[in-house]
Parts: sequence; structure tokens; C-alpha cells
Amino acid sequence: MPTSHPQRRVTRTFSNLTRHPPAPDDKPAAASPRPRAASRLGRLLCRRPPVTRPARTELDALPAKERQELWDAHRQRPFQTITTLLTSIGVLLSVAFTAYGLSYTAQTLSTAQEGQITDRYTKAVEQLASKAVDVRLGAIYALQRIANDSPRDRATIRNVLAAFVRNHDLCTPKPPPKQCSTKATENPNAVSNRVRLPADVHTALTIASALTIPEDSQSDFSQTRLPNADLARMDLTRVNLTGATLTGANLTRAKLTNVTLTRANLTRAKLTNVTLTRANLTRAKLTGATLTNVTLTRANLTGATLTGAKLPNADLTGAKLTGAPLTDATLTDAILTRAKLTGATLTGATLTDATLTDAILTRATLPGADLTGATLTRAKLTGATLTDATLPGATLPGADLTGATLTRAKLTDAKLPGATLTDAILTRATLPGADLTGAKLTGATLTDAILTRAKLTDAILTRADLTGAKLTGANLTGAKLTGANLTGADLTNVRGMTAGEIRKVAITDSATRF
Repeated sequence: MPTSHPQRRVTRTFSNLTRHPPAPDDKPAAASPRPRAASRLGRLLCRRPPVTRPARTELDALPAKERQELWDAHRQRPFQTITTLLTSIGVLLSVAFTAYGLSYTAQTLSTAQEGQITDRYTKAVEQLASKAVDVRLGAIYALQRIANDSPRDRATIRNVLAAFVRNHDLCTPKPPPKQCSTKATENPNAVSNRVRLPADVHTALTIASALTIPEDSQSDFSQTRLPNADLARMDLTRVNLTGATLTGANLTRAKLTNVTLTRANLTRAKLTNVTLTRANLTRAKLTGATLTNVTLTRANLTGATLTGAKLPNADLTGAKLTGAPLTDATLTDAILTRAKLTGATLTGATLTDATLTDAILTRATLPGADLTGATLTRAKLTGATLTDATLPGATLPGADLTGATLTRAKLTDAKLPGATLTDAILTRATLPGADLTGAKLTGATLTDAILTRAKLTDAILTRADLTGAKLTGANLTGAKLTGANLTGADLTNVRGMTAGEIRKVAITDSATRF
């Protein structure tokens, strides 16, 4: 019988799977050390929410196989994180590559579109030189379409169309028509036979003007010759018509806001109901022009010629008319509030019922002007010439007429309370019933003036020359007549001062009547 040996139990030892005696229940299991990779990458990349580690007793209760699996899974976690990171980077690179491809495609498309626009533009410009009107008209509309498709080319297309208008104006044909002759353009009495613009010129003018925006410079139509042209209701806002010939042109109801008409010739032009707000008309010729109901608010008309121009009901609020000739101009019911008319010539001008409140008329010339019923409140007429001017019923409260010449001026029932007439010349002026309450007439010359029934209450007439003046029935209450010359004056029935009081302060003689 073979010898029997006791059965031996083979046990394989795993240093990392050694069973430890169970820890007391009141002490937490010690945390197992984390691999170095997991420690670093886990904190850096895997910001996962904290998980409660299993207790030592729970781990010891597991079979060795499961504990090994748990250990292997724990070791593989950082590598899983790296794999996830690499996958994410790959996705990002794919997105970046796709975006680059789209950008390149868009750039290629943009380049193709630019090339197409260039081809269209070149063809349209070539067609503008065609002898056929229909072809030129189509080219103009093609350029308009290009301007809409390519905003950055608007200014270029606008300039091309403006040049087309300048080179195809009404005086371009050889020989030029009659209205283009110097005699016709300069004659203020010539008959204006309206002329319609050619279809292509009219369209180019309209489109070029429409392409002008506030941020851009003006459309350049300078030196364009359009005599007797029919431009009614056209929108020419912010266009440049410097030196343009528009004699006899019809601009009724046209929009000309911010337009430049410097040195433009508008003789006999019709500008009824036109808006010329802030327009520049410096040295423009408007002789015999019709500007009924025109709006010229803050317009610049410095040196402009308005001889014989018709401006009834015109609004010239804040307009500059410095040195402008307005001889025989009609400004009935016109509004000239705060207008600057320094040195302007208004000889024979009609300003009936016009409003000139706060207007500046320093050194203005108004001989023979008709200012019946005009309002000149606080107007500055220093050194102005109003010889033979008509101002019955005019309102001039607070007006400054220092040194003004009003010889033979007609001021019947005029209202001049608080007006300043220091050193003014009113020789033979007619002021019956005029209101001069509180007026300053120091040193004024009123020789042979008619002041019948005039109100001179509190008026200052110190050193005034009233030789031969007629003050019959005048009210002199509170008036200051110190040093006033009343030689030969008629003071019959004056009120407010007695003959003795007058003789005491004023200069009188035997010809002075009381």
C-alpha cells in the first residue's frame, strides 16, 4: 500500500490583495492610494463629482476576482480620460477644418461675385458711349442695379452718371440750340420755352441724385447747362450745381435741400414751392426769378443777385443775404426772421407785411422800399438808408436805427416804442400818429418832420434838431427836450408839457408856435 500523505492546500499570495483583519466598525477605512496618473489627470481633466469610497469591510467581503477587477478598472480610469480628451481634440480639429473649408468657399464665391460685378460694370460703361438712346438707357439702369448689389461701388457709379449728365447736357449738341446762346441766358426778359430733358439724361440725373447719401460727398453736376429745362418735382437733394446754367428752368416743387448753387445762373427760373433749406446760393444769379412760397431757411445767399426776383410768402428765416442786390425784389409776406442783410441793396423792394424780427440790416440800402405793415421788432438798422421808404403801420419796437437815414420816409401810424434813433436823420419824414414812446432820439435830425399826434411819451429828444417840425397835438408827457432845437416848430395843442416848461429846456424862437 502506498503511503498516504495528507492533502496540502496551495495558496497563491497577492501582495496587493492581502486580506487584512476587519477594522473596527467605529473607524473609517483608510483610503487606498491612487495611482500617480489618476491623481494628476483626474484633478486636471476629470472634474467629476466626489464619490464615497467603499469601506475596508466592504472590500474584504468581496471575492478575490471581483477585487482584482475593481483594481484593474481603477488603474484604467486615467487612460480612459486621455482617450476621451484625444477624441474631443479630434472633433474640434474636424470642426476647425470644416470652418476653414466654408471660409475658403465663401472667399472664392466673393471673388467670383466681384469679378462678375466688374464685368457687368465694364460692359455698362461701354454701352454709355453708344449712339442709341435705348442702349444708353439700359446701361444707366444696369449701373443702378450694380450700385444696389455692391454698396461700396455706389460713389463710383454716381460719379460716372454725373459725368454722363455733364457731357450730355442741353448745350452739348453742335450747333447748340438757341436757349444756350449768351444773349438768351443773360436776358432777364427773354421768353422761357420749357424743354424736356432727353430720357437718358433725365434718368441719369435722377439716379445719380438718389445715390447721394448724407455720409458721401455731393453728386457733381457743376457747370451743367440746362437752360429752360423742365426739372419740376425732381429730387436734387445734396447735389452740386456750382456754376450750372439753369436760366428759365422750371424747378417747381423740386427738392433742393443742401444743394450747392454757387455762381449758378437761375435768371428767370421758376422755383415755386421749392425747398432750399441750407442751400448754398453764394453769388448765384436769380434776376427775375420766381420764388413764390420757397423755403430758404438758413440758406446762404451772400452776394446773390435777386434783382427783380419775386419772393412772396418766402421763408428766409436765418438766411444769409449779406451784400445781396435785391433791387425791386418782391418780398410780400416774406419771413426774414433773424435774416442777415448787412449791406444788402433793397432799393424799391416790396416788403409789405414782411416779418423782419431780429433781422440784421446794418448799412442796408432801402431807398424807396415799401415796408407797409412790416414787422421789424428788434431789427438792427444801424446806418441803414431808408430815404423815401414807405413804412405806414410798420412795427419797429426795440429796433435799432442808430445813424439811419430816413429822409422823407413815410412812417404814418408806425409803432416805434423803445426804438433807438440816436443821430438818425428824419428830415421831412412823415410820422403822424406814430408811437415813439420811450424812443431814443438823442441828436436826431427831424428838420421839417411831421409828428402830428405822435406819441412821444418818455421819449428822449436831447439835442435833437426839430427845426420847423410839426408836433401839433403830440403827446410830450415825460419827454426829455434838453437842448432840443425847436426853432420855427409848431407845438400847437401839445400835451404833457406846458409852453413854459418847453422854453425852459429847449431852444425856441419867435417863430415857435404853442
